[in-house]
This record gives sequence, structure tokens and C-alpha cells, in this order.
Amino acid sequence: MKLNDIIASRALLEELAKMDMNGAAALKFAEFLKVAFTAIQEFETKRAELFHKFGEEAGEGEEKRLQIIPENEKKFNTAIKRGLNKEVDVDPIDIASLGINISAAKIINAGGLFK
Repeated sequence: MKLNDIIASRALLEELAKMDMNGAAALKFAEFLKVAFTAIQEFETKRAELFHKFGEEAGEGEEKRLQIIPENEKKFNTAIKRGLNKEVDVDPIDIASLGINISAAKIINAGGLFK
């Protein structure tokens, strides 16, 4: 599954992680979450590295931040897209096996996370 699908569904995954489910389902879902959240964390670390590599500090005091300089935008965007398209070695979770009640509206944009 693509990292982009996982990142786009992060809030939903965090919400589902708080729901009550039986022990076996919770364990299986926790294993899924561990892989998914580790991939997100690795991407965020890489993204921060890319900001340092392709950006420069802008602003002063509390307004100081890293900003991608115009001549590096294409390289930065290409690297980000490559990271988001990375395949994460995790199988979609069988949402029915979790034994939770959830509306279709909440999972409609969850990409390939569930089967």
C-alpha cells in the first residue's frame, strides 16, 4: 500500500485505535498501526531533512521558519512525491474483523487501508 494512503488516513487510524475491540482484533490492528505509524514517522523525518537540504531560514524571532527556496522547489517536490509513493509492506486490514461500529462516511476516503 502507498505511504500517501496511510498519511491521508492518519486521523482516521488514530480515531479507530481508540475504539473498543476484542483483544485479538486489537492486537492485529496494533500490529498494522505499528507498521503504518513507523512509516509515517520515517517520512516526517525525511521531510524535515529535505527542508534543511533544500530550504533556508526565513523570518525573525518566533516567526523564524525553514522555507524552500524557489530554485530548489522542483527537487524538493520530486523527493516528497517519491517518498509519498513509497510502498509500505502492510496488508489492508479487514475492518469487519475489528468488531467496531463505524459510518461509511468516515472510511470512504481511506484508500486501500481496509478490505
